[in-house]
Amino acid sequence: MFYTPLKYLARIALGTNFKKIQFSNMDKLPMDKPVLLVTNHPTAFIEPCIFGSYLDRPVNFIVRGDLFKKPMYARLMRDIHMIPIFRASEGYDNLKNNYGTFDYCYELLNDGQLIQILAEASTAQVKRSRPLKKGTARMAFGALEKYGRDQDINLVPCGINYTAADEFRSDVMISFGDPIRIQDFLEMFDDNEAKAIRALTWQLQEEMKKLIIHVNDDHEEVYEFLFEMDRNDHLQPIFPIYDEKGEARFKREFNIADQLNEATQDQLASISKEVLTYKKSVESLGVSDFGVRQTRFGEWVNILILALGFAPFLVGRIGCFLPIYFANRLGVQKVRQREFVASVKLASGIGFSFFYYLVLILLAFFFTSWQVLLLVLLLPLLGYFSIVYQEFYRQFRQARKFLNLSKSEQVHLQRLRSDLVPAYSIAQERT
Repeated sequence: MFYTPLKYLARIALGTNFKKIQFSNMDKLPMDKPVLLVTNHPTAFIEPCIFGSYLDRPVNFIVRGDLFKKPMYARLMRDIHMIPIFRASEGYDNLKNNYGTFDYCYELLNDGQLIQILAEASTAQVKRSRPLKKGTARMAFGALEKYGRDQDINLVPCGINYTAADEFRSDVMISFGDPIRIQDFLEMFDDNEAKAIRALTWQLQEEMKKLIIHVNDDHEEVYEFLFEMDRNDHLQPIFPIYDEKGEARFKREFNIADQLNEATQDQLASISKEVLTYKKSVESLGVSDFGVRQTRFGEWVNILILALGFAPFLVGRIGCFLPIYFANRLGVQKVRQREFVASVKLASGIGFSFFYYLVLILLAFFFTSWQVLLLVLLLPLLGYFSIVYQEFYRQFRQARKFLNLSKSEQVHLQRLRSDLVPAYSIAQERT
């Protein structure tokens, strides 16, 4: 009952929280076969929200069993296709419930449905692939054993890459890999069950590495700044927010990281020195790489655009302040684990906004004029406009700061930037 309405509410919330939600190789996801969608797990539950909102077929999600402790929550969770999995830390009695969970998953696969499984089995906001647990492979083979060996179960590896998962208005890039058919492992499974489970898990792991941008923690600052430079070279339009053909950007950033990962220590040290020299020069002059690269945003004609948009910006900003404020406060002050901050902000933002606008609409309908009611109905659009307006103003300021530098300082920064192009130009050519 709640799955469909929540799907569209979540789509609105996700489209506000993220600037871009980009998919690569979506055609690799079978639409008419039983599928285990195998993904990494950078946040608490934003990944299930994204798939549930944007995939054309219903998605079932395996989530932490402790969310089902209260009967009311359990009913809601099951209604929105959540399936509990219990951990040993939650006690043996709860652990026994996993038999029922697996049986239910076997039944779903036998019915040709799609199940998303967070195969790393724990949440970590890191930019790299982590070891996969064997439960995914066991589930696929278990379905065959219970409902027949002729099931064409496809395990689809999928990488989820956030630019900054816990930051508002960041981006997410999702890439699907080639489906792996469980039928291809049947002969090995008959000979040696444990070996087949290890082999399938290993293949999934190797495919996931091709779909996740791997950042070396020791040089994270260098990687991230080169990603930022690439994004400033390839600005994207505001719309569409959701893009099924976003593979170009994912490939560029994957290849930038891959090129750095393959560099020798001396090469990486040389690149890091150049990157950090330019970065420190930019920061010391109070400007940004965006301002250096996109000077056209600093043209004075944009003052007129900002002036014309100020009134709707102000209305949207004030009118939408309360739900955003309380969602941010709840996420920052009440959540201690970093991986849960963005998820709590998103979920609470949906809840606060829904009731806030509902109350405003009822008040406007019964106690004010139709003009006020119309304004209230337009408030979500004005709220989104205020976000875009702030981003445009920020870009204008960054460009103006660069243009306000002396000519020699401008030339110096542009020269430093051009010297860095070889650090990622090869990666761009490989796309």
